[in-house]
Amino acid sequence: MISPSLTLIPDYIGPSTWWQHVPIAHWLMCEVKPQIVVELGTHYGVSFFAFCEAAAAYSKSSFLYAVDTWEGDPQAGHYGKEVLDKVQLHADRNHRLQSRLIRSTFDDASQYFNDKSIDLLHIDGLHTYDAVKHDYETWLPKLKDDSIILFHDINVRECDFGVWKFWQELKANHTSHETANGHGLGVLIRGDRLPETIAKLPEVLPILKSKGVLLEMLAERSSEGSFEKRLSQEQVNYLIAENEELRQESVNNQAQLSNILNSRTWRYTQRLLSVLPCRFKRS
Repeated sequence: MISPSLTLIPDYIGPSTWWQHVPIAHWLMCEVKPQIVVELGTHYGVSFFAFCEAAAAYSKSSFLYAVDTWEGDPQAGHYGKEVLDKVQLHADRNHRLQSRLIRSTFDDASQYFNDKSIDLLHIDGLHTYDAVKHDYETWLPKLKDDSIILFHDINVRECDFGVWKFWQELKANHTSHETANGHGLGVLIRGDRLPETIAKLPEVLPILKSKGVLLEMLAERSSEGSFEKRLSQEQVNYLIAENEELRQESVNNQAQLSNILNSRTWRYTQRLLSVLPCRFKRS
């Protein structure tokens, strides 16, 4: 069965290397319905709002937390308050009932969550080996026995990125799925309850990846704000005119065909063919 999440179109645009994984976030929220989702490292919010949008559509009882200092780091670069303002504004306008932004370091924010309370954790902060391992070990007690951990950038090996190395260590002892595109995304499964549900992921992953590439292309070509869900009036008028032109052309073709079939020449030709020997009909 095709997941309803494949029809979901994002309502938010921001610069991000996460676009190709947005359909995976949609699928997880639709099919697994994690109740508590925590993201470590939100930046412009593309991944976070992917979870939020899918939660609003398919998992009304979910609640999502975004943890970030919104100051940047040596890998992502440093930035001003305008990034947090953009994310906060969209969250307040569209996801107030199911989300909360926590401006904090990851370590400090961990004390705000009870042990064994989180269903899905997305780790996307500083990507050095030591940093990602520290984030994993710090937040591991906060996860339920049956839970999911996402690791972004598992396929970036340049500079001091080390998520790929830590991912290789983790997946050796856990059920996992991964995709190399979009800098790589690792899906780590904990516990015995989730593997059956997540087992469907490899089957739909090619479709999700294709949709993600398309979304990335659309995002790169769109202005800041959101995907246009309504065509401009100029585009509407153009499509109406084009459709009418094609319809009229089809009507004309049908009329011409009808005239031919009803013509004396066609009837005489049919009669002639009916009495000709077979060898003439085949030539």
